[in-house]
Amino acid sequence: MNKLTKYIITVSAISLLLVGCDLKKKDDAQKKVSTIEEIQKEKGKPARVVKSASAKLTDVRKFSGTIEGIQQTKAISKMGDPLATINVQIGNTVKKDQVLAEYIFTGDNTQYQQAQEQVALLEKATERMREVYAKGGITQQNMDSQEMQLKIAKMNLETARRATKILAPAAGVVTELNFQVGQVPGVGGALCTIAKLDKVILKLSVTSKDIGYFKKGISATVNMNGKKLQGKVSLVPLAADPTTRFFPVEITFNNSKKDLLPGMFVTAEVDARQVEGIIVPAEAVVYRNGMNMIWTVDENGKAKRKMVQVGIQTKNDVQITEGLEAGETVIVEGMGRMNDGDKVLIVE
Repeated sequence: MNKLTKYIITVSAISLLLVGCDLKKKDDAQKKVSTIEEIQKEKGKPARVVKSASAKLTDVRKFSGTIEGIQQTKAISKMGDPLATINVQIGNTVKKDQVLAEYIFTGDNTQYQQAQEQVALLEKATERMREVYAKGGITQQNMDSQEMQLKIAKMNLETARRATKILAPAAGVVTELNFQVGQVPGVGGALCTIAKLDKVILKLSVTSKDIGYFKKGISATVNMNGKKLQGKVSLVPLAADPTTRFFPVEITFNNSKKDLLPGMFVTAEVDARQVEGIIVPAEAVVYRNGMNMIWTVDENGKAKRKMVQVGIQTKNDVQITEGLEAGETVIVEGMGRMNDGDKVLIVE
């Protein structure tokens, strides 16, 4: 046998061996597929399940509004002159009657100087009358009248003095500053806003549809950068605002760390109400073609699809109002592979 013949026989043998291996792999693969199908037919399709149960569920609803200080007042200008100095900035803590700003002296704001002259004049006159009264030259009534005039003049002086400066109407934190040095707030203009920030109020404008969810004392939560702040509904009005037609609801938060600041627009989750009913995990409900469905496992271990009506929904749970009873076995994982009547293999 020559070399060429030997080579051809060798190649042919190797080829037959490879073909045999490929056929064996295909047979093994087909046998494996068949085995999986047989296992599912015999044991059932795997699924994770829970028991539906009657329980209470909190209806959490979201409402947005603006934060305000619990006691918020404005420092009002009483003169129409330019500002000479402003002694505070936003964020400063102030005491009641602290001088916040002073005016530039002009020829128009001389009322304080006039009041000073009046007091000085009456003090001299009163002192002379006291000497006369001591000698019996005037009656007690005349002396009392003079003393009253001096007292009123001093009160007018204090009023005029306070008008020459803008004073803090209450203690708190400056949260808003509306003017700069040289500007004119005008009579009645608000130089700044002062608020107490140890507690703050979230003011909500609630519609007629939603006002029924609010009761004084129910809990509310605001999430600020991953930190949950707890508050309570502190005011539920009995009438809507006649202009806006909304109900001005207030939620009070303790704010010792100043996490919430006036002017912030935040969203609160309000524990509106509690309901009792059939509760299942949210992943058990499948929404398809405009309908809510749940897969259950019957007493024979077979999969059964049910149309249901849902009620309150939270992040983790759903209330079922129709189509499901307490104690039924509900599929929460594996329903994507199920058909009605399939045998179910319950797994942990």
